[in-house]
Amino acid sequence: MKRLFFSILFSFLFIYSFGQIKGGIKGGVNFCTFMVSKSGDLFSDETFNSKVSYHVGSYVQNSFSDHLAWQIEVLFSNKGYIHKVDDQSINVSLNYLNWPVLLIYKPIKLIEFEVGPELGYLISGEDFLSSFDIAIDLGARFNISDKFNAGLRYCQGLPFKMKLDKADSEGYDPTYQNSVFQIYIGFNLINEPPEDQ
Repeated sequence: MKRLFFSILFSFLFIYSFGQIKGGIKGGVNFCTFMVSKSGDLFSDETFNSKVSYHVGSYVQNSFSDHLAWQIEVLFSNKGYIHKVDDQSINVSLNYLNWPVLLIYKPIKLIEFEVGPELGYLISGEDFLSSFDIAIDLGARFNISDKFNAGLRYCQGLPFKMKLDKADSEGYDPTYQNSVFQIYIGFNLINEPPEDQ
């Protein structure tokens, strides 16, 4: 939690230091899929099932023009999967700090489209996963008012190798990807032009 606090604080220092025109907090629902490939018979199709979780964090946006902007975010995102063992289902949490860096296109004031990379660091989770994660984000946001917005985003993670012992991998070389669909609501704490404009 300390890392999350300082990351959010760092984002708001960006707002005041560089005269950002928009910044706030956001949170919403994650629909998570843990995708595994190259596993052969090591994992069955039922081993990793989708789960519903959450994300929360902050964002900062600065405009290049009336139609283009960049945006950075700091998010705590709970991802993972449902692991079925015999007749029991175990909810496995993968807790990440994520830093999306997005290019924003605003055709009209009401709608914004976004695309860009998302870096991630695994705070807690499974030992066989990499500490780092990289995804490509694609989404849209609707500016409900000067204060509130709501959006949809799809985050497709790049493949990483599982860190399994040779005895555990049984000759296979499995990889995994985090795939997350997000629905969120944001609240603008700052939504003003820079003082020199």
